[in-house]
Amino acid sequence: MHISKLTLVNYRNFASTTLKFKKGVNTIIGENGSGKSNLFRAIRLLLDDNMVRAAYRLDESDFHRGLDRWQGHWIIISVEFTEIGTDEAVQALFVHGTGVVPAAAGEPAEPIGRATYNLIFRPKKDVRLKLSAVDDFDHNTLRLVRDGISLADYETVFTGRSDTNFADPAIYKGIVGDF
Repeated sequence: MHISKLTLVNYRNFASTTLKFKKGVNTIIGENGSGKSNLFRAIRLLLDDNMVRAAYRLDESDFHRGLDRWQGHWIIISVEFTEIGTDEAVQALFVHGTGVVPAAAGEPAEPIGRATYNLIFRPKKDVRLKLSAVDDFDHNTLRLVRDGISLADYETVFTGRSDTNFADPAIYKGIVGDF
């Protein structure tokens, strides 16, 4: 099993980035300040038990630096694994947790070969409902709703079984909204 893809949306240096990895050794090269350490921190937030507390305490500085305002936006860190072994314990973890479910329901499950795991830092449901209730082009109401959003209005959610391309701007806007 190995990480085959990492997607970062609105996380620190990364507005919307997808990195693909091959089995074996992969090299990350970049100038100082380009985000190499932030990339590895994102992976650790998802996979390192020692970073669980940090995953639940993201703050304004974790949002992409290019956003005019972070209020209402989501941070999404998504990792995809491929070539998952057929070991029973590993398969059980992904089938019952993060695996990508086979398309045909009711058919015998094939061993999971690909799985996803996502960290999503988003406004809580009541705030999302307020944002979704704002009429298109009603900039004043949108500004008022966003002005009332603080970090206390955010939640961290871990999900799996996702095929969504969060890095696609149209999909992001369809889920989150267009600010």
